[in-house]
Amino acid sequence: MKRRSLLQAAGMFCGAWGANQLLLSRASQVLAEPTSRKLAFLVGINQYRNASLNGCITDVELQKELLIYRFGFQPSDIVVLTNQQATRSQIETVFTEHLIQQAKPNDIVVFHFSGFGSLQKLGATTDDIQPVLLTADDPKEDAIANAISQDTLLLLLRSLSTSQVTTVLDAGYFYPGYSQRGNLKLRSRSSDPASQLIPSELEFQEKLLEKTGLDRIQTRVKWRSGQFPGVVLSAANDQQFATESPWNGFTAGLFTYSLTQQLWQATPSTTLRVNLRQASELIARRVDSKQQPVLMGQKSRDRPLKPYQVASIQSAADGVITAIEDSGKIVQLWLGGLPPEVLETYSFSAVLKVENSDQLLQIFERNGLAAKARSLTESPNLQIGQRVREKIRTFPKEIRLAIAVDANLNRVERVDAISALSGLPKTSAAIAGEQPADYLFSKVEETTQVAALNPDAMKGTILPAGYGLFSQGRDAIPRTAGESGEAVKLAVRRLTPRLQTLLGAKLLNLTSNSTTSELAVRASLEIADSNAIVQQTEKISLDSIKVIPSDGKLVSFPIGTPIRLRVENRDPDPIHFVILGFDNRGSGVVFNSMQGDQPQTSIAANETVMIPRSLTDWLVQAPTGLSEIYLVCSRTPFQHTQALLGTSAGFVRSLPNFLDVAQAVLQDLHQASNPSINAPDLFALDMASWATFRFLYQVV
Repeated sequence: MKRRSLLQAAGMFCGAWGANQLLLSRASQVLAEPTSRKLAFLVGINQYRNASLNGCITDVELQKELLIYRFGFQPSDIVVLTNQQATRSQIETVFTEHLIQQAKPNDIVVFHFSGFGSLQKLGATTDDIQPVLLTADDPKEDAIANAISQDTLLLLLRSLSTSQVTTVLDAGYFYPGYSQRGNLKLRSRSSDPASQLIPSELEFQEKLLEKTGLDRIQTRVKWRSGQFPGVVLSAANDQQFATESPWNGFTAGLFTYSLTQQLWQATPSTTLRVNLRQASELIARRVDSKQQPVLMGQKSRDRPLKPYQVASIQSAADGVITAIEDSGKIVQLWLGGLPPEVLETYSFSAVLKVENSDQLLQIFERNGLAAKARSLTESPNLQIGQRVREKIRTFPKEIRLAIAVDANLNRVERVDAISALSGLPKTSAAIAGEQPADYLFSKVEETTQVAALNPDAMKGTILPAGYGLFSQGRDAIPRTAGESGEAVKLAVRRLTPRLQTLLGAKLLNLTSNSTTSELAVRASLEIADSNAIVQQTEKISLDSIKVIPSDGKLVSFPIGTPIRLRVENRDPDPIHFVILGFDNRGSGVVFNSMQGDQPQTSIAANETVMIPRSLTDWLVQAPTGLSEIYLVCSRTPFQHTQALLGTSAGFVRSLPNFLDVAQAVLQDLHQASNPSINAPDLFALDMASWATFRFLYQVV
């Protein structure tokens, strides 16, 4: 949403703090640690002297609402600097006065920065190149860097009396020579190779060196090896992109939005590595491997590593009540915990349940992440700070696939592409960067093709240089590239079947609800010959679980690895299921679970099944790339879906009619929900009737 709209939305609940401070304090004290104070300093800079971003102030709001309503921070203990307030000297002053001077040994500290970053040479040799965070007053003058260097950041963190500090950096350092990549904007800037730090910054560093007892060489060694105090969460490493993305009504950092959304879904047993891995999956769907979050710091190896190092939190949430109107009949909500793809299509008829009660709320207005809802209870007893969970998810039956047309195409190409794409059923098109999009239409560069092939595969191969489809971050969608010289309209016609398959994937994504489903079902993805659980869903009604890898990155499998799904039905009734997915070639597939010579489509009560039963039926196949699996469970049979799937031999088979199958899944889930919402143009899915588990892994 635009900055003004976002701040107005945030102001809806800010205005309630005065009159309702006691209620908010009580809600926060439930989460607060009895012996520690929680302090936070949040910085977001959209407006720079020579460039601008759009989502950094949104990032600050996302983080602020999370800290207050999820982790028990008091509003008075959170300081925010935005835009022109966030000069280098002011950031360092607030860090010193609010965090260093106030934090005691057991206190919890969070520092967040969203803005531009850069790689700058701050000395005579290449060893003096280091990442810096650009502040609102940079550049001070030519060849003078008025920024916060890694030296300064490490020294500031070392000056804290507590080791319970989490630093979140949503800025990029690597600058590829352009600011827009596909539909995403890069948070990195070029640097002057002759830069040096402003003298006042060097003086400030000298004071910190004296306070910490370090010298400059020791400081540099520590940050180069990732030995920052506490935990540091970065949007990407210094050779990758950090990006921001437009959503429906607002723009936000891809990392901050993904991370905070997952932290709303954290349970008391969840570790930060789980949340970071899940955030990495959300990011990978938009930028593939070009942006992978980084976990580092001296406490990053702690077991267990809790989010923001808060020892205990309450159950997961999709949102929170931020203000109450009309004696509780109307409430204002912050929906920071809803999955981004669900929020994009969220209908005004959606119903949420208030925690620890039977009270229901129905959405009737939404502006970005802020919404209004009316109580469906005659005598509501609601409080600010109460968390809410989805009860009935609603979205339109007519969902469109949004395609961004690359702004780097020439004018004629852009006009032809928008015209051709807009003429397709259930498809919309716009210039990249102007509005949210699912995928990008652009011209395939030869370097893109060369990078995708090994030298042996390239022998005798003619590389296409025509039009194709890309992720939002301009990663090529497999097998969509056309021949050089192909007309735009012919390319769109050729790509139409793939666009339909991608729309089917979008529809399936709208059913994902593994953290909110009321079915007592759990699923895990395992290496078949070792019983090693590499990816596991999390259900708040079930036991605690573990997820690896421990670095919080995407799960990866070498080619040839045998894998399988373990599905546990702890419900007192049988559950029915279907398994769909996308292989690393981008094709829609169905997985056939067999019981003897018959297909297995249900699991009995209190039964656990392995899919497939054979250790050799499911081997990870070449080429390298991303693969995705959807396990959809329901209390009732998938009649429409199974009628389309039919029966066939083999564990995996391709689905040329993937869109039809996805629509049938939605129809089956809609009927299973027996919805009370009577709206012929909406799907209404009750959380008590289904569960969709989504697994994403990288083939290496």
